[in-house]
Amino acid sequence: MRYIPTMFLLVTFLFSTNQTANAQSTELGVIIGEPTGVSAKFWTSGRTAVDLGVAWSLGESGNMHLHSDYLWHFWNQSGLAFYTGLGGRLILNDDTQLAARIPLGLQFNVARRLGLFFELAPTLPIIPETSSDFDINGGAGLRIRF
Repeated sequence: MRYIPTMFLLVTFLFSTNQTANAQSTELGVIIGEPTGVSAKFWTSGRTAVDLGVAWSLGESGNMHLHSDYLWHFWNQSGLAFYTGLGGRLILNDDTQLAARIPLGLQFNVARRLGLFFELAPTLPIIPETSSDFDINGGAGLRIRF
């Protein structure tokens, strides 16, 4: 019974603002996929944002991934946005790697402060050498808007 006030405050918080993102708002959450970790999005306007991921590969290597992208969102009336952008990925292991990323995704605002997203991000290795070995990162996640 003592958790009811906490749950009430959480539900009130999630449904307390408008559905679209505002400039200067921040989202924080998780992404599950390849890689899996923490995801943040910092809105610069109602249509543009910078995202940041700190994640780990669940494959054999277990590498740490850091990525950041500048994103453009194309919203429809129901709170669904297609987005794309440009960014970079850094893999930290014995052979540190840097790659360019082009994320493509969908974001759906389920509640006023809760968004779900799905993203695929083709990557092109740049360092230690540029190659045609494309890779694709992807995942689904959720973020809470503050």
